[in-house]
Amino acid sequence: MKNRLFLSVLLVAFVAFGQNPIEINYVKNQDNSVSFYYKKIVPGSYLVQVYFEELTNTRAANSETKVIRNSSGQLLTLKPERAENQIGFRFSYRYFKGDFNSKVRSSFPYILPFKKGKTVTPKELYSIENIHFNSELPKNWKAYSFDFTKEQMVKAIRKGVVVEIVNHYTADTLRKIDYYSKNNSITIEHKDGTVASYQGFDKNKIKVKLGEIVYPQSELGGLAKYDSRSLYRLYLTVFYYETVQGKSLQKIKSKDDYQVSYLTPNFFQNDDIIQVDSGVEYIVQYDKKTLFKEMKRRDIKKFKASQQLD
Repeated sequence: MKNRLFLSVLLVAFVAFGQNPIEINYVKNQDNSVSFYYKKIVPGSYLVQVYFEELTNTRAANSETKVIRNSSGQLLTLKPERAENQIGFRFSYRYFKGDFNSKVRSSFPYILPFKKGKTVTPKELYSIENIHFNSELPKNWKAYSFDFTKEQMVKAIRKGVVVEIVNHYTADTLRKIDYYSKNNSITIEHKDGTVASYQGFDKNKIKVKLGEIVYPQSELGGLAKYDSRSLYRLYLTVFYYETVQGKSLQKIKSKDDYQVSYLTPNFFQNDDIIQVDSGVEYIVQYDKKTLFKEMKRRDIKKFKASQQLD
């Protein structure tokens, strides 16, 4: 039987792409099995769902769900029930940005996002959405701001890959501003599926590129002047993606089926791992165990050279 292919794509993401970020193709093998492969042109994890219609000569399931992280790879293989005949099928697929229902390491030790020895005062924020739009608080909302009177270099709090950069906003430095709904930002995905969002950069002073791997204490970029005051501000959040209660990965069909949940990060302080208190001064600290926790030996050597560390 000649294969019949029906291909449709539902893009569910937080940015608009000029082309589909994920493409799925198939290959018919000599043994009449069919292998499906993906190519991903954007960094970061995605949940991919493949749906089959009119399946014949196979006992394969009608759908397959998988989280993909690499730029390319194999998704699945359909095997024929009768080896001498081809498999008949139609398929479609959809995808969602994020590493859903990952095994989040809630006790992971992060490093405060500035240079070692810097004194900082994190302030815990109420939800921006709640304050300015009177909307419901997101689940486990947790966000921090860090204010300074001079420009500061922001550093990564953990190893990860840069999955999004927003770099086209300019602050209004002629007025006093309470809140910007749009800030230049860097989004970094970590190994356990958590994501750190850093907001408040000068658009001319971002130092990382999309897809780049960064390490704790890697320079991300300089903060922008916030408004007419001598104020430079960083917003920091750590979050992850999970399905709503009662929904499995296979049942995700829209943004109503999953949610962004927020993590209260633990930071290294005085040989301990703590949750920081709002309005309290802390000194940026780390030990080698925390700094190199997710680095391989070659990464440590390269990092020491680039950062001039001992």
